[in-house]
Amino acid sequence: MVGTDTPGGTVGRTLVLIDATVPVARAAHGLGCRVALVQRPGAPVHELAEDHTDYYSVDFGPDPSAHAPDTAAHATTAGPAAFADFVQSVLRPLDPWAVLSLTGAGALPAATAAALLGAVGAPVGAVRALAAAGDPEVAAGELVLRAHTFTVDGDHRWIAAVPEGRPAMPPEHLLPERVLPPEEHRAALAALTGLLDAAALPAGPALVRLAVRDGRARVLTAAHGTGTDDENDLIRRLTGFDLTDHSLRWPFGAPAGTDREAGR
Repeated sequence: MVGTDTPGGTVGRTLVLIDATVPVARAAHGLGCRVALVQRPGAPVHELAEDHTDYYSVDFGPDPSAHAPDTAAHATTAGPAAFADFVQSVLRPLDPWAVLSLTGAGALPAATAAALLGAVGAPVGAVRALAAAGDPEVAAGELVLRAHTFTVDGDHRWIAAVPEGRPAMPPEHLLPERVLPPEEHRAALAALTGLLDAAALPAGPALVRLAVRDGRARVLTAAHGTGTDDENDLIRRLTGFDLTDHSLRWPFGAPAGTDREAGR
C-alpha cells in the first residue's frame, strides 16, 4: 500500500487538504490515507471528491471568483472565529494527522487548523512571515524569477527557477544554476535561504518571486505552497522533482522536528 515505506505511513491516517485543485486532490487520493477536502463555496465537488471523501464547503478567505455553494456539500461561511469553530466542531472529530494546503490562499487557514488540532502542518508564524516578506515593486531591468523551493527539517532546496515573461526554454533552463550566472545565482540563493531561515519554515514547499539584476537579488513576494498545476507539471517533467507529491507526503515521513509532538 502507498505510504507504508515511511515512518508510520499513510494508511489509517487522515489528511485534511484545504483549497485543493483537481490534480492535487487526485494526488492526495493516491496516498492511501483518508482525505478530507475543505474548499471554498463553488469548487467543483464531483471533480475533486471521490466516493469516500469527506468534503466541506467553507468560505475560509476572500476569493472574488467564489460563487454559490454546492448544495451537495456542507456549506459554511467562516470569518476567523467561525472558521475556528468549524475546525473544532467538524475537523477535530476526524482526528487528522496533517492539515495542508498547496496554495497561498489556503496556507494560513491550513496552518491555523493544524495548530488548533495539534496536527502536522506549517507553523502559523512561518506562513505569516513568508506572506509579509518582500517588496512587490519591480524596477526597470530586473529579471523576475519564480523560485520553487522545498524544505525538509529546516534544510532548504532550490528546485526550479522559472523566469517570468519568457517564452518556452530548453529543460535545463529551469535549473537555477543554468538560469543565472554564478554571481547572481549566489545572490539569489542567499536571498532565498535567508528568507526561509528567517521565516523558520521547517518543512514543505515555498514559492518566492525574486528580482535579480547586476549581481544582486531581492524578494518580491513569497508564500508557503507551490505554483500552478501546469507549472508543477512542467517542473516535474523537466527536473524530475514532483513538488505536488513531495508536498503531500512529507508529513507522513515525519522528518525530525515536524511530527505531531514537535513544537510549532
